[in-house]
Amino acid sequence: MAHSFEGIDSGMFADALDILNYDGAMVGLQPVSHGQRFHGRALTVRMLVGTPGTFAPEEIALGKILEGASKDDVIVIDVGGEHITVWGELAAIAAQNIGVSGLIVDGAVRDADIMQELGFPVITRHICATAGKTRLRLGSVNQEPVKVGGVSVNPGDFVFADETGAVVVPKDMYDSTLEELNKIKKKEDAFKEGLAKGLPYLEAAKGMGLVQI
Repeated sequence: MAHSFEGIDSGMFADALDILNYDGAMVGLQPVSHGQRFHGRALTVRMLVGTPGTFAPEEIALGKILEGASKDDVIVIDVGGEHITVWGELAAIAAQNIGVSGLIVDGAVRDADIMQELGFPVITRHICATAGKTRLRLGSVNQEPVKVGGVSVNPGDFVFADETGAVVVPKDMYDSTLEELNKIKKKEDAFKEGLAKGLPYLEAAKGMGLVQI
């Protein structure tokens, strides 16, 4: 899966998957930092959720998640969309030391300012201070699909994310998605060339075989 994806964005990935009749674009999540881009294999994490004091503090088990992570992985955590923090400064530093590509959380993170300073890419549903300790217990690491941003993510699926959002490409669709992605990039490059020459939008579209109204 080594690829630079220069000139590629999440919108192109979403379009490529649409052509293949698969909706892989996550919704309802926000980037923590401007200009962030990351991609890699999904390390899926499921968290069990309770009220304060439900679990012992150590049951959040962030160390176990980090032990399962490898360089270039994207850690994808399902917290059921709750306003409960699963990741902060210390976990971000540890993940960065491993070489983790980025983090996607359907739940909350905190220490957003520090993550920005670190340059650790994060996409999350919420940013808040509410502690995960005693409210969260680790359910599984890379053992089952999770649902994040409305999309099912399996262990090892490919994830691409930028400031616009995150897109999930199922493992068995990776090659066909890249084929469609290359076609889309060529068309968009031609379109942009037309616009750079001062052509009206509709004329630039026609020049690359697209019909726009």
